[in-house]
Amino acid sequence: MNNRGFTLTEVLIVIALMGILSTIATFEFKKYTTKSNMEIQTKQLYGDLMEYRIRALYEKKNWTFKIAAASYGIYSSSNTAVSPVKTVTLNHNVVSNNSTDIVYDSQGMANVSAKSVCISSANNAAVDSVVISATRVQIGKKNEGESCADSNIVAQ
Repeated sequence: MNNRGFTLTEVLIVIALMGILSTIATFEFKKYTTKSNMEIQTKQLYGDLMEYRIRALYEKKNWTFKIAAASYGIYSSSNTAVSPVKTVTLNHNVVSNNSTDIVYDSQGMANVSAKSVCISSANNAAVDSVVISATRVQIGKKNEGESCADSNIVAQ
């Protein structure tokens, strides 16, 4: 007798293995996507802070950042009662070590000494924090289980 092909049991085993592998791949892809979104959000905040710091220096006027848990607004003066020039909605909530608004003056100097903004949830992203001082903006990774203080952030 000529046996060609696979038995029903062999086909079912292969289908079951493919299902298990695709389930694992789906979970890993979701973790990777979340990690990537956190890094993108942190880098966008860092980029905006750097851009408007430079604008304050070149345009010789104040720019203000008002950071909330789910968004931040950028204002073209120290007055935050008006509508912002730009509003960015955050996908991942952030926390800060103080509630002071960041104001860049006409010399590109911030009005804060050590303000840090961190993604509030535990994560495995490479960068999840931004530290703002009077003369510098740094991006970094918050130590696991620590508060969002500049001393708990490792600069990248």
